[in-house]
Amino acid sequence: MPHTILGSYSGEWFTASTAEQARLLSDPVALRHLEPFMGRALGAGAAAQRAGVSVERMLYRVRQFLEAGLLQEVGQEKRAGRPVRLYRAPGGLRVPFALTPFADLEAQVARHSGPYDRLRARASGRRLQRLDNHARLIYRDESGKVHSETEAPEPETLAAFPSRDFVGVMWLDDTTARRMSSLLDEWRDLLGSVSSARDGTQPYLVQMVLLALNPHEPDELSGPPG
Repeated sequence: MPHTILGSYSGEWFTASTAEQARLLSDPVALRHLEPFMGRALGAGAAAQRAGVSVERMLYRVRQFLEAGLLQEVGQEKRAGRPVRLYRAPGGLRVPFALTPFADLEAQVARHSGPYDRLRARASGRRLQRLDNHARLIYRDESGKVHSETEAPEPETLAAFPSRDFVGVMWLDDTTARRMSSLLDEWRDLLGSVSSARDGTQPYLVQMVLLALNPHEPDELSGPPG
């Protein structure tokens, strides 16, 4: 059974088994239409109201979900005139990454990391303003290429600030990469024991990333300007 972090779920899990199911469950718009049906039986009208969309749009999605096997018709609700068809989706959905389109995975990561990226930029900007006698360097090197980079602070200047901010593309052999991975595990365990707010502490943004890049993709190897 999958281990959840943000909430608890004790029901049965439905694992997506087709590329179409994975595509729909990775699409935020499609998922918005499916969510009202998760773990409960609803008519299209009630689901549309909960999702904040038109009934016509919800009916289109219902047909799409039925065809993909993500939704089931589970009964009817009697009323004056035509009865209302009731539909239900599993309360727990597991979407294998291997089935998920790469573009959707990339978009998910960008969506989840976006707030932290903005927080890092804001905190780093404040830190740069506090580095006296340091600036951005713009120059043409001896080969004729123009560069723009941050002037590297002196070690004694950096020592006055407990914050550190480094990101870059490094070429590592397998032994070094494994050592880095082990160190990151140790740091994560350490942080897990001291992460709660208490007297004498202040929040810090901590980012730990060690990801293998594709050496045949130039865009992955060219870092942002300094």
